[in-house]
Amino acid sequence: MKDLGVLVVDDDSEILFVIERMFGHFKVKVDCVTSAIEALNRLKTKDYTTMITDLDMPEMDGLELARQARELIPDLNVVLFTGNTTEDVLNLAFDPKVSDISEVHLKPCGLGDMLMGIMKRESGKTFLLE
Repeated sequence: MKDLGVLVVDDDSEILFVIERMFGHFKVKVDCVTSAIEALNRLKTKDYTTMITDLDMPEMDGLELARQARELIPDLNVVLFTGNTTEDVLNLAFDPKVSDISEVHLKPCGLGDMLMGIMKRESGKTFLLE
């Protein structure tokens, strides 16, 4: 498997399992953690190019995690995903306080677009998947 430096963060271990399997079909290895704190610790010890994180987590939400992660690795690609409605996602994407989102992808094409960006080694992008 190819290690592209992908870290996946979600407090739901079943979601992590599904994401890990999806990437496995493309022969891409991912590291999975179940908390934002654990993710920040991993970002300090290994070179990652991309972090995929749930937006809604108990101790720290995905936006705050992304902000802190970018302080550690400014060129880190960040993929935010959520199960919220399209209206909620679009409101977040156009919120003036959230200037970090460079691309919004809605299912079903979002995962493929995001994966292509990772594989092309684009850096410093933030994707939002619903």
